[in-house]
Amino acid sequence: MQFEADLITLLQRMSNGFTDVVFLGISQLGTELAFMVIAVVLYWCIDKVYAYKFFNVYILGVAVTNFLKLGVKRPRPFDAYNVRSIGDPETTYSFPSGHTESISSISTMLTLRYGKKSTAVPIVCAAATLLVMLSRMYLGQHYLTDVLAGLVLGIACAAAFMALFRLLRDKEELFIIPGFVLAVIIISVIGSAGMLSSPSGADILKGLGAFMAFDIGYYVEKHFVKYDIKSNRKWWTALLRLVIGLGVAVGIQQGFKLFLPQDIPMLYCFLRYFLIAAWASVVAPLLFKAVKI
Repeated sequence: MQFEADLITLLQRMSNGFTDVVFLGISQLGTELAFMVIAVVLYWCIDKVYAYKFFNVYILGVAVTNFLKLGVKRPRPFDAYNVRSIGDPETTYSFPSGHTESISSISTMLTLRYGKKSTAVPIVCAAATLLVMLSRMYLGQHYLTDVLAGLVLGIACAAAFMALFRLLRDKEELFIIPGFVLAVIIISVIGSAGMLSSPSGADILKGLGAFMAFDIGYYVEKHFVKYDIKSNRKWWTALLRLVIGLGVAVGIQQGFKLFLPQDIPMLYCFLRYFLIAAWASVVAPLLFKAVKI
């Protein structure tokens, strides 16, 4: 709508070198990198069970978001109106905002878990969510309705999936069953429509590859590896886990790009993120247990 494009133009009047860098940085809070850091800190150092729930809620929320993008097919503001793209223009569709869905999902999950222990958590999470929403419009990547839809979707996915986890109680690993069914449905629909190679289709394959590996890995870790993250509480061992774990994860993410064929999404997207999640969920804990860190 024209008034939404006008709102973006109004926000971009404050654009200069400094504000552009600031909002580009804020926007990164809604990316997979921010999620990855939070998820592995929880999983390797704080609370494996909650980290598992956190991971699944986020990944399936991303899959649902990209599924909606392919269904709605709304052009980005810089494609439909005389709006400037600050930073690299996104290649997926506009509605709903994936960055907003991501940060609102993360914020909802962290608030549900830690909000009662610290009033600062919901305040920081709410501020981060609002800033990401603002940044996505300022950068010319999304309309107001995109970010509002992303906000609602992130909160709704977190609430719905966490309600399912409560029904499972201490059998949280059984979430793989409904999650797998949802994953198969999404892949079947976009596959039959010939959209697996689209940017949103690629994002879906990344997320579902990570989902399947992490859930299988979590089951193996919980029942066979049984790494106790509380057995060594020294700060330097936790830091060492993160340095080693994230280093290998980023190495897989970037290194496998060098030889996996980009024109085969099931290898370049699905397999690459399957390997990252397998490392994070079971191989890394097995290593940490073996070397006693």
